[in-house]
Amino acid sequence: MYVHIGNGVTVKKSHMVGIFDLDTATISQTTRAYLAKAEKAHRVETPESELPKCFLLLSPPKSKRRGKSETKPAETVMLLRISSTRLGARAETNGQASLLEEE
Repeated sequence: MYVHIGNGVTVKKSHMVGIFDLDTATISQTTRAYLAKAEKAHRVETPESELPKCFLLLSPPKSKRRGKSETKPAETVMLLRISSTRLGARAETNGQASLLEEE
């Protein structure tokens, strides 16, 4: 299943690790440090130009051919203008408007 996260972008529901509200999550120094580290590593994506309301943490796609010497890919952080409540509802619903069935 895929979840529409806005601006014509969809992500696999199985890759969604967590949805976090920016107003409440960034109170924690640990979260702010994590986001700063992710931004420094160029792992933060902003598909929209408006002020973000939440961030979505996505697991990396599983590589079938990763050798022992390769490092594990890191998570991706997506800053989104949609509220965390609305995005959570899209991820939970089975409605056709927000979820697209996997082909």
